Amino acid sequence: MKIRAHTAFKFTHDNGETQEFVTGVHDVSEDVAQHWFVQAHAEIIGAVEDSAQADHETVITELRASIAELTQQLAERDTQTMELKQQLEDRDTQIAELMISGDPQPTGNQTANGGKNGGNKK
Repeated sequence: MKIRAHTAFKFTHDNGETQEFVTGVHDVSEDVAQHWFVQAHAEIIGAVEDSAQADHETVITELRASIAELTQQLAERDTQTMELKQQLEDRDTQIAELMISGDPQPTGNQTANGGKNGGNKK
């Protein structure tokens, strides 16, 4: 197993033999890695890396799904934008044609109902 020592320490094995660990990564037996004193000064990184890799794969898969969904939404918005631009161009064309003809067609008789300059004062 691999451990990453965050603090330098000296470990005494069950047989009385001592081993010094400096800050950094070390290969040790599982018994040494699981010892409470070693765990107080280091962390096991082999198991963490394996689970972290699996976690990363899960996150990557979720992010790819989100990207695909957002890409689809963006395509739909692009289509809506193009349709609205076309409607705007059509209306601009209609307005221009009405202005060129010089015959704006009012929506009703404005002077008869007191509209523009045609008040019903008696």
